[in-house]
Amino acid sequence: MRRGATLAIVLPDHPNVGRLYTDAGLTRLRAEAPDAAEEGRIQAFCLATSMTAQGTASYRPIYVHAKVAIVDDLWSMVGSANLNNRGMRDDTEENVATLDAKLARGLRMMLWAEHLELTTEESMLTVARHLGHLRQKPTLDARAAQVLESLDQTLGDPLAGLRVMVERAQGNLRRFKAQQPLAGHLLPYLTGEEAKQHGLHFHEQYGWVEVQQVGEQF
Repeated sequence: MRRGATLAIVLPDHPNVGRLYTDAGLTRLRAEAPDAAEEGRIQAFCLATSMTAQGTASYRPIYVHAKVAIVDDLWSMVGSANLNNRGMRDDTEENVATLDAKLARGLRMMLWAEHLELTTEESMLTVARHLGHLRQKPTLDARAAQVLESLDQTLGDPLAGLRVMVERAQGNLRRFKAQQPLAGHLLPYLTGEEAKQHGLHFHEQYGWVEVQQVGEQF
């Protein structure tokens, strides 16, 4: 961060270890690299879903359990290890890292497109099989290539794509305050102090995205 890198991280709003642990880590990161924080090079998001019933929007957080890292559209890693002492030192975990630019770039765009809800679930599965070199019909591989080409126009440049992510997250925060449906799933990850500054109800254990259910549709 001090050398000019930009970081985007997606965290659960309701971490099962409680908010104090996650908030403290993010606060320390910003304190250790204050220029990066001031310049907007540290961006933290959480995910949620919304629905509307009888004219009223309700929300539920999406728990982020994936352990995925992508660096410079070149290096990518996926596995079971959490970024804590247990995951990195104590537990028996396994991660796989690759140096594959096509895979890393495609994975980033696919994840960001899912968060932004830019494409369908069916298309996402087709792209995933294409990136993993799994066998599927040639027509589906061609379709996957078309999807990636389309996403490249919006998300191909990582910094431009991140600006889209930030704008969508901030827009969804305004929608949340106005009790309107979310566009996609992105919201800013707000620490307890930040949530209170926005006038949001904050639970020390569970975060600020309200868990509301209407009927059985969630």
